[in-house]
Amino acid sequence: MRNQPILGLTGKVSDLRVSVPARDTIASEDLSSRNNDLDLKRMAEWALNYLIRTPRQDLGYEPVFQCNPLACPPVPEGQDPVVACDTDARMDWEWYYMRDVTGSTRGREIEAAFHRRIKEYIDPEGRVWSHPGCFNEGNTTAKYEKKDFVIHIWGATKILQSLSEDYVRTQNPESKALARKVMLALKKIATWDGEERCWIKCGMGALRADGSVVPNGWNAQPAPLVGPLVTYWLATSDAEGLQFAKAYAEGVLNNLQPGGIRFQPSGAFNGHSHATMHAVWGIAHLGLVTDHRPYVEFSKRAWDWMLTRGTGTGWFPAGPDDCNETCCISDMISIAALLGKAGHAEYYDYAERYLRNHIASQQFIVTPEFTAYYRSRNLAAGEDKVEKGLAELRKFQGGIIGGSGLNDFENELLGGASGFRMFGCCAPEGMRAIYTAWLNTIERRPKTSAGPAGVYVNMSLNRESPWGRVVSFMPDEGRLTIKAAIREAFFLRPPHWAARTEVRAFIGTKRVFTDWVGDYVRLQAKPGDELTITYPLMEFTHQVAGLWKGRPNLQLTYQWRGNMVTSVNPPAKATPLFTSRPRLLPPPPAR
Repeated sequence: MRNQPILGLTGKVSDLRVSVPARDTIASEDLSSRNNDLDLKRMAEWALNYLIRTPRQDLGYEPVFQCNPLACPPVPEGQDPVVACDTDARMDWEWYYMRDVTGSTRGREIEAAFHRRIKEYIDPEGRVWSHPGCFNEGNTTAKYEKKDFVIHIWGATKILQSLSEDYVRTQNPESKALARKVMLALKKIATWDGEERCWIKCGMGALRADGSVVPNGWNAQPAPLVGPLVTYWLATSDAEGLQFAKAYAEGVLNNLQPGGIRFQPSGAFNGHSHATMHAVWGIAHLGLVTDHRPYVEFSKRAWDWMLTRGTGTGWFPAGPDDCNETCCISDMISIAALLGKAGHAEYYDYAERYLRNHIASQQFIVTPEFTAYYRSRNLAAGEDKVEKGLAELRKFQGGIIGGSGLNDFENELLGGASGFRMFGCCAPEGMRAIYTAWLNTIERRPKTSAGPAGVYVNMSLNRESPWGRVVSFMPDEGRLTIKAAIREAFFLRPPHWAARTEVRAFIGTKRVFTDWVGDYVRLQAKPGDELTITYPLMEFTHQVAGLWKGRPNLQLTYQWRGNMVTSVNPPAKATPLFTSRPRLLPPPPAR
């Protein structure tokens, strides 16, 4: 068998070998009993725990930005100055997403109150007002008053997305009308060049009431506006929203914002990783839904350049190269899924890697192991304070850790920068990664330039869907099975590293011709059919070095099994990120 190249990893890949050969025959078995791989629904159920329990009713359902799970106490008392129009506005999306995944109705009354909180930021003209605390996240003790409020561009983009998501699901005319108000207010704020291109002079930052720019280091970043505008247009069919999305995308592609970050022809940029890729994500989405390849290829160049700065496991530098940020991981997953759908199918493997190796591992649960570690670190605080700290942390279960290291939670190899923190921006953005994986594991597509109509299974992750049940056999063997629920053509994608000559196809237990359509194997199904592909499960060694200016001699060696890291050298000292098996979660606590 000729080995296929392993793509999407920074550094050197070696010792590529077959761990489990592809099955030539399969036997009938009870698929319902298989639970060895990640459970996206269970992950989303835990995320709901965070969404329901962290908003503080006595503070107007204000959630928390500053959570340090190893500290005692883990959360400062009183209002959190970084939350407004950032942590809360990001969380507002996740109610919709996590309910889509789980079907749960838990915490409806808290969700309703939370949505009301978000709408209070909007004035009668559709502008979003808040204090600028999220732009000054290093000042965690700041006190803001009404006189400090500014026109908040970052918050407005988030709220436009939320209102559009609400309209998609509820057809509530109030949400549609309010979304249009916010869209028009942003359009009025934008600067237009007479060639159907525009930008916002404060970027993702803020303006004073008189329209002048509030000076801040975030102003050079483009607003992540295109994505919410695309969601708004898809939800409402308002052509004005689509026109605005294209104009702002052109402003970004052509580097029109004075003083803004600059994209090079290679895709390189001089901005903050998450803030930049958050904006690029929307441009990728616009390119996909309008079939405009220049937007897709621009996004791919930026994504590919960002990949050179990370390891390929899911670790990406936030800006400084000693700090990882879950927000950026989520952006990279979202863009990878869009690029996969646009015809670059190997990017689905990258999305799956990041989910398996970082997002799933970083979902915070107060396990017995964590409890023992927390107690040992906080002995001096006394038993009462330790118990109080653990009780507080149980509210945060299901959120995603925001700062992790190359091999551990505490980022020991890079000096501990932001290690084991649950930033209020990252906790919900990690939930978005869960939703993106759930949404893209299996989907029904119409005929497009990328392929024929049918049901596409893009990633080897367990998921129930209206079209069928996806069953992953990772990490035991290279096999993917779908129990079809409809009569349709199904397209099953083996990983890009699986040699095509070694991929087998089955309907039931009968082996059939392996019919390739692009990067997918096509199988025609009727309801109840079990469709399977098998492929050789590969293991390999992956070495990364030279990414960290402050640690020029640091080298890591990862061992992989398929798309999952099984071990790393040097190993973690206290809080390992990789445990050699998919993370299987217990049921979340009943509320």
